[in-house]
Amino acid sequence: MRRILLPALTVALTGAGALSTIMSPAPDNGGPHTTPAVQAASINSAHRYGDHPRQTLDVRWNKSNSGPKPVLVLIHGGYWYHQTDWSSWAERFAAEGFQVFAVKYRLNFDAGWPAQRDDIADAVAWIRSHAAEFDADPNRVVLLGSSAGGQLATDAATRGSNALKLKGVVALSPVASPYRAWNDGNNSTNAKKRKLRDNTVLLARCHPDAKDTSTSHHPSCWGTWRSMVSKNWVDPGDASMYLVHSEDDFVPPSHSTDLEATAEAKGVPDNRIQTRIVPGSAHGGSLLNEPGVYDRIVDWLRSKA
Repeated sequence: MRRILLPALTVALTGAGALSTIMSPAPDNGGPHTTPAVQAASINSAHRYGDHPRQTLDVRWNKSNSGPKPVLVLIHGGYWYHQTDWSSWAERFAAEGFQVFAVKYRLNFDAGWPAQRDDIADAVAWIRSHAAEFDADPNRVVLLGSSAGGQLATDAATRGSNALKLKGVVALSPVASPYRAWNDGNNSTNAKKRKLRDNTVLLARCHPDAKDTSTSHHPSCWGTWRSMVSKNWVDPGDASMYLVHSEDDFVPPSHSTDLEATAEAKGVPDNRIQTRIVPGSAHGGSLLNEPGVYDRIVDWLRSKA
């Protein structure tokens, strides 16, 4: 078992799972790639939900004369390593009748898992405690996460029997199993898969080792990897999920179909988790540009919120 040290944010690893690509610039593969048409102007404001510089959220909202509106929490992707810009899509979702909160969180070189999970929980708590300031309904909260943010979304849906009391979760190309992503990257020459592999290791702060049950320095490495895999925690009380991939997504649909099958085997009601696979190779936010995907997601979110 090899653990990861980050002096001055520099990663040093050797061997087959080395972090060979994460420090080099690369296009963001967890965010949208086409600017949508904005249908209405909304109020834009930025806020802190924690002390770390990245523990912030941007709010796009519209004043309501007909009572509080549902909350949509957006969780960006970017390999847990990049922040991505969802401002245009946030504006569009706000025009659909949601009060939209785009959450930033600590990245994998800032802190290892489960810091990112904790950030999402803290952000949702902040949103609920401040909901009245944004004409938002704290009891009607839905999430949408993309790629690495999709992993955080499916994690939020499956932890503690929906401890965050979410009405529904949409995940675009969710990395629902970082362990699967690590294995896929080891067995592929695809640069995106290998970059994803390397960033799962940085997130966990160690390479996966099923024999590692040590707790001398931190919870066991294997325990950390198990913790990051959403299917390990499914429960009949989980939030509903709508999961979307493309056929040739570099985060393959098996991340979501396996989560759905495991949930059904553990007694989660039929259709509580729905996986949709569309043609092509679009990933993450780019899926919103595929024919019919955006409209279906908006309809699903409205039906839950």
